[in-house]
Amino acid sequence: MKRLYKHPSFTYYIILLCCIVQAVQLTIAGCSHTKPYYHPDIPDSAKHDGKTEGKLRYRLLLLGDGGAPKPDEPVLKTLEEWAKKDATNTSIVFLGDNMYPEGMTERKKHEATTRLTPQFAVVKSTGAHGLFIPGNHDWASGRAEGHNALRAQEEFINDALAGESNFLPSGGSPGPVVLELPKTDPVLRLIVLDTQWWLHQHEKPKKSLEKVIEELVGLLDTELPVIVVGHHPLESYGSHGGSYDWKAHLFPVRFMKRWLWIPIPIVGSAYPYARWHLYRSDQDMNGARNKNMVAQLNRAFATRKSPPQGPPLLIYASGHEHSLQVLKGTVTDYLLVSGAAASRKVTEVISGDNTLFAHQHTGFMAIDFLDDGKVLLRVVEPEGKGVLFHRWLIF
Repeated sequence: MKRLYKHPSFTYYIILLCCIVQAVQLTIAGCSHTKPYYHPDIPDSAKHDGKTEGKLRYRLLLLGDGGAPKPDEPVLKTLEEWAKKDATNTSIVFLGDNMYPEGMTERKKHEATTRLTPQFAVVKSTGAHGLFIPGNHDWASGRAEGHNALRAQEEFINDALAGESNFLPSGGSPGPVVLELPKTDPVLRLIVLDTQWWLHQHEKPKKSLEKVIEELVGLLDTELPVIVVGHHPLESYGSHGGSYDWKAHLFPVRFMKRWLWIPIPIVGSAYPYARWHLYRSDQDMNGARNKNMVAQLNRAFATRKSPPQGPPLLIYASGHEHSLQVLKGTVTDYLLVSGAAASRKVTEVISGDNTLFAHQHTGFMAIDFLDDGKVLLRVVEPEGKGVLFHRWLIF
């Protein structure tokens, strides 16, 4: 009598079951937005540049994760064009992971010229204000030498730019640090956080979480629009937020090298599930420290007073995910993810109910503050694509 597992029908049904399971997994996973995604309620008029009548008072250019630029990086070329338009009223904010793979450790500090210089060269060539904030890779990817690597990068950037407030928070402090821009008759309050400080488990400056939150709550007490910047997002539909498209299930080894298109059906789905449900890195949003950080920051943002006593606009902007996302917030008005400053690093992104715009593409975001009190957000992509999305945040 044949064993059951040797029976042809049994083998057929096992193969069929595996195919069904894989089909269900891929259906649930969905596809990354390799073409721009717009929420169904977004009008066609918002899918390109918007006309402005007011005069520009100040512009923020937001981009992160640019620490592995290729020669003549297209994003940096387009960034330079935008910064030149009104350099004296422009700040470029680099949202962390300024130098891959492990920041300015003793092993890698010789790479600073090729990693960091192309980014701050835009600042120097345009005369705009440049601000770099730290990311997890700048802290040596969380290793013991992270604090030393961070301070080395801060010194390198400050020496190169020789301006004011070019690397914040200073010395590995978590912040918050506040800048009101422009200095004369400011139109916005920029609050800077070092979110990797919350996650780093080795040497770092001592400060209680309660003190950080207390100071952040105090800084929200303003009648100016508030933009808070930190490296890690509060919400995301990329891999750090637990969202994986079908390629992560079929080609799981691409997480090591993007060019390793080796199909591993069925078994390959173990990687995204294990990463989210078992391994739980603090760099992902289900990590214990990450979840605590997000909860604490949201608790602080929830204390914001309603206008006119409080800020008429509250935005949290981040990188970390290598994509472009504009999300409608809950305790904040908007959540921006702009971590696509390097062509080599762009990763998949899907969308949720609160996604207004998402794209798996390089680019940056521009926020314009006008003299009539209006505020305009634009998503800009290089190589002639221009503005793919605009939204009036105050109108």
